[in-house]
Amino acid sequence: MPTLFRSDAFKVSAYVLAVVLLGALLAPQLHTLGQWALAKGIFDSGPLESVKDSVERAKITRYFNRAVMLAALLLAWPFLRWIGIRREGNWLQLRKNPNPLGQFGFGFGLAAGTLLLLGAIYVGIGWYRWNDEAKPLYRMILSSIGPGLSVAFLEEFLFRGVLLALILRTLRPFPALVFLSSFFAIVHFLKPPEKLKLPPVEWDTGFWLLTKIFGQLGSVDFLLAELVLLFCVGWVLGWTRLKTGSLWLPIGLHAGWVFGVKLFSAATRKAAAIADMMPFAGPHLRVGFNSVVVVCLCGLIVWLWLKKRYPVSAFTPMPGTEPKEDVPQN
Repeated sequence: MPTLFRSDAFKVSAYVLAVVLLGALLAPQLHTLGQWALAKGIFDSGPLESVKDSVERAKITRYFNRAVMLAALLLAWPFLRWIGIRREGNWLQLRKNPNPLGQFGFGFGLAAGTLLLLGAIYVGIGWYRWNDEAKPLYRMILSSIGPGLSVAFLEEFLFRGVLLALILRTLRPFPALVFLSSFFAIVHFLKPPEKLKLPPVEWDTGFWLLTKIFGQLGSVDFLLAELVLLFCVGWVLGWTRLKTGSLWLPIGLHAGWVFGVKLFSAATRKAAAIADMMPFAGPHLRVGFNSVVVVCLCGLIVWLWLKKRYPVSAFTPMPGTEPKEDVPQN
């Protein structure tokens, strides 16, 4: 078999393609299950009552997102078996962090603070306005910090933990980081357009959503404003993981950015047309060149902060973790 098809990078790409296709197939089924549970009153009382409003408001686009996550979990074990992961040894290539909470706190404060400062500037220039119907600040903070932490821990373990370790088995750190940052951007790009007119849900609605998702590739402003931002986010997170040999700083940065986006969205409303803001800003803080600048600024500050603490280059492989050489088959 050609070397390409035996590489971990190919297997990771095949895994993601399978996850997307399975997610598209499962999304309508999850939507049907949710509507059935509502009709049966399963969310009317008990521990599930707190999520009833979310289930009632959830559209097929939300189910698509959750279906992709479910597909990733369902296919995880076959994928790990296929790629040949062994339990013994430090295959994640992580080092013990001497100050995990300090790095997490620094990353969270830096990411959330700079992003919310950008949001305050948007309010000041009239692109956004404060939400008159917003919940009390403490409730918005509590509702924003949960998703920030859960998303950060899950995605950093998956992307900068498992996937980066797998890619480093066949690529050196720099090309591995380029590949993973591109991969991270493309995966997060897989969401339907804003204000999409949805048809009645059928068994193939998930695949219809896929056509709308990839149809966004025709918008140059959208590509530059969102994909470039996602690539930069992936690069900063991946670089800090390579530099520190730990996931704590990337988790803090990731959690801070998600927290900032959620809190700003809850506290404000758009006051200008999106077309007037693009490509510098967009419908939320996850879009726009201004957010790219903020992410890159965070990366620069982190680089300066880590420069003396970790003098070894982030692109120097850990001892014993050099990419494996393919042995010719007789």
